[in-house]
Amino acid sequence: MQRPVSAREAVEERFDARDILRSIGPGVISGGADNDPSGIASYSIVGATAGFAQNWLLLLSTPMLIAVMQMSAKVANVTKSDLATVLRTHFGTRVATPAVLLMVIPSVITMGADLLAMAAAMQLVTGVRYIYWVVPLAGVMAFVTIFLDYRLVSRYLLWLVAFMATYIVAAVLARPDWVSVIRSTLVPHISLSPDYMVAAVAMLGTTITPYLFFWQTSGEVEEKRGVQHLSRTNLDITIGMIWSNLTAFFVIVATGAVLFSHHAEIRTAADAARALEPFAGRYATYIFAAGIIGAGLLAIPVLAASSAFGIAGLAGWRRGLGRNPKNAPQFYIAIGVAFLVAMELAVSAIDPVKALFYSQVLNGLIAPVIIVLMIFLTSSRKVMGDFANGPVTNAIGWSAAVVMILADVGLAYQVATKGLPG
Repeated sequence: MQRPVSAREAVEERFDARDILRSIGPGVISGGADNDPSGIASYSIVGATAGFAQNWLLLLSTPMLIAVMQMSAKVANVTKSDLATVLRTHFGTRVATPAVLLMVIPSVITMGADLLAMAAAMQLVTGVRYIYWVVPLAGVMAFVTIFLDYRLVSRYLLWLVAFMATYIVAAVLARPDWVSVIRSTLVPHISLSPDYMVAAVAMLGTTITPYLFFWQTSGEVEEKRGVQHLSRTNLDITIGMIWSNLTAFFVIVATGAVLFSHHAEIRTAADAARALEPFAGRYATYIFAAGIIGAGLLAIPVLAASSAFGIAGLAGWRRGLGRNPKNAPQFYIAIGVAFLVAMELAVSAIDPVKALFYSQVLNGLIAPVIIVLMIFLTSSRKVMGDFANGPVTNAIGWSAAVVMILADVGLAYQVATKGLPG
């Protein structure tokens, strides 16, 4: 019988550069998926409306995002279960059911908005109308998610994370004032103007999203890393979350350098790509559009899988991307239904800006609730044993919950003072 691994042994694990590369997995995928096309739209709008003034929020949110995602991973690696199952087991269905459903609904809405954004970017690059791209794009992603083994899917997703580097190129082509960029990142600038507040809410609501918590726990179960590799897991997540916020940083730099100074109004990520051309050149437009397509190819399968993991864990169904569809039919049907609903949303007359707004509202409402539940779980020695949270992790976790609650207040302020969008 194998001796249990202690918390100290997990922390003191040693590994070299080759092991660092091997540790890359669900955390890096989570970081890439955090910047889906709808997220890129939000960051683009932040850049266009506030310039670089809110870069410091990315610096502030990075440790919070890392801490919350590490708690998600620890839940899986200690309990050997996904988040939905753990919520159901420890808090009961009365708590777990609304938590899961309020994660699934905005995730599927976001899938539809992301699919539409990808199709619009394809139209920008090819000239072929967006409507003809919706079904082929959804079909390819559904096939990859449902019929390929998890190992192949994870490799596909990891390659797409690297695709986010296109935004570094777009930012360089935009020729920003880098001194101003660095100053805005390191020195907080706070304004109580409605535009600034709305942009701040969009920034935080897009960065800390509930579906990532469910994906991270499920990915850890798929990888079977366990507590013996907790240091590698934490490194994986740290790299992923830093890369996520760096991507957001360069999206804001690209759009802030060009669109803010020219007072350009944008509503979608494709609008941002199109608006860059007169000022930064056609290459910047194509690179930005390519980033939208890559972001969708990465994020939409993660959104679909997260939703299916949540429903399956809540219902107690067999689940797992490593399982054959015949062995987990309900799980894969849930993935298929998510894609079908997303396609319907993308080809319908739904306003993508409203879809983005409502999905952010729901994300903002449920995120602090799930963060608080995870803090209770990971602080309990009964559940986590020697791996229970320390005071620093709890402090950062509670800070993230408070920040998200303030984001909710900001959203309520937006609705009360400016009404619904569109």
